[in-house]
Amino acid sequence: MRHLVTGATGLVGSRVVDRLLARGDRVRALVLEPEAVAGLQRRGVDVRPGDLSATADLAPATHGVDTVIHCAGVVQASARREDLWAVNVEGTERLLAAAAGAGRPRFVYVSSVGVYGHAPPPVREDAAKHPVGAYAQSKWAAEQAVWRYHSGRRLPVVVLRPCPIYGPGDRRITQALSRLGRMRLAPLPRGGRRLVDLVYVSDVADAVVAAATVPVAAGRAYNITDGESHTYRDLLLARARVMGRRPVIIPVPGRAVVMALQLLMWLRQAGGRPGDWAGQVERVRAFDLDMHYSIDAARRDLGYRPQVGLMQGFRQIFAPEEPGLGAPE
Repeated sequence: MRHLVTGATGLVGSRVVDRLLARGDRVRALVLEPEAVAGLQRRGVDVRPGDLSATADLAPATHGVDTVIHCAGVVQASARREDLWAVNVEGTERLLAAAAGAGRPRFVYVSSVGVYGHAPPPVREDAAKHPVGAYAQSKWAAEQAVWRYHSGRRLPVVVLRPCPIYGPGDRRITQALSRLGRMRLAPLPRGGRRLVDLVYVSDVADAVVAAATVPVAAGRAYNITDGESHTYRDLLLARARVMGRRPVIIPVPGRAVVMALQLLMWLRQAGGRPGDWAGQVERVRAFDLDMHYSIDAARRDLGYRPQVGLMQGFRQIFAPEEPGLGAPE
């Protein structure tokens, strides 16, 4: 098979390229950073320098491929709304148009569980969509474009909605856990007993490859998690077990934390600091909500079987020097 991968140098896209090459498939990559070209070319990847904002780059990149795997996007929750929209929404729409004009290859879009907002768990794919914050709203707007091309232009599409992704090369989740783990006293709403899902990056890559190749997946969306049920407290204690440093968890009222963040948001906005501060308040509010997603559909249709549990993943990112711990990828 022949695949175009966007975001081929990113956290997820780079692993997807690894797996496709290991299958013996032909891989083309749309690459924005010139410094990444040589490394991909040495591995036999057909590199096409290009930008999601440049329509002229996309038509030749999508020509002659069996699948377009769209992993690229702005993921920083603090990014400006206009930047999120320019890449995540408008860039996706341009890529969809190019794919629809290039023989309608299967289009795999990596979205986010953020499209659901604060939904009662376990959240299934048909749950109502109420995205909170500019990032999640941009992912839902891009998804809506994907579904429009599916229904209106008969483009075969698959949407994956992973929960927060971590692994080597991740900076957001790993750094947040590291900061929390270094605290001797860790204040958490309700003592951190609310549910939260994570997924290791190699499992996401496996799901993406399945979405690109399994016939029954076309026209469907799938949640992707590690398949476990854990709490914020579990995350903190798992990190403590790996590092040998256990903080004292202090239960605090969730409402008080949100009010403090709202005050901080107001002060930063008044000082002219850019960022999606309202979205950050909502994300903190999630610490006082259960965030848990069903992966029954992915198990059934994609044959998805997560391989990396919480402790194995945490050992890989927090204690890579331990002997006998092979990379779970």
